[in-house]
Amino acid sequence: NLMKKLSTYLFLIFFSFSAPSFADDIRDFQIEGISIGDSTLDFFSEEEIKNNLQLQYYPNIKDKKFILAEFYKFPFFQIYDSLQIVFKTNDKKYKIYGLHGVKVFDDINNCYKKLDKIAEEFSEMFKNAERNDFKSEKLSEDKDEGTYSGVAFYLKSGIASAHCTDYSKEMPYIDNLRINLKTQEYEDWLWIKDPY
Repeated sequence: NLMKKLSTYLFLIFFSFSAPSFADDIRDFQIEGISIGDSTLDFFSEEEIKNNLQLQYYPNIKDKKFILAEFYKFPFFQIYDSLQIVFKTNDKKYKIYGLHGVKVFDDINNCYKKLDKIAEEFSEMFKNAERNDFKSEKLSEDKDEGTYSGVAFYLKSGIASAHCTDYSKEMPYIDNLRINLKTQEYEDWLWIKDPY
């Protein structure tokens, strides 16, 4: 009976370690060494987090379940110019539910090259995910003259996406690449509360 219990425990331990190898999991991808599910405190001090909270985001959402902090050009950033990290408003551990990396480009063609590499990496990592490519979608805030193109992968654990935004010359923004990792819980909250 003891051997039977022991073999059951061993099976469960083995199964729990082997599960990620065949299950697409949004936590497997990192942006600047950070993953969904990590604590923001592992990378930024509480003071840095509080100083970088962006309260203007989600203005139409009465339920303040999630909040976002944005960090610009921190010394450990190797690829992205800024990171946006989303966590629950009252969580003292600042567990990450949304992670966005932004990199600006003077030449939109360089953005598209980087986007292709990210799409390839996502494809390798998330083999069972549903993929959606979109090209030259119009930007309403740019009088439909600017466009964005990218790719999204839909997993059971959330959504991984990346896109390049090509603004018109009239807009005061720089063309950029944005990579997004969102848990399903955060994504559901975003779309139910504020379907922009």
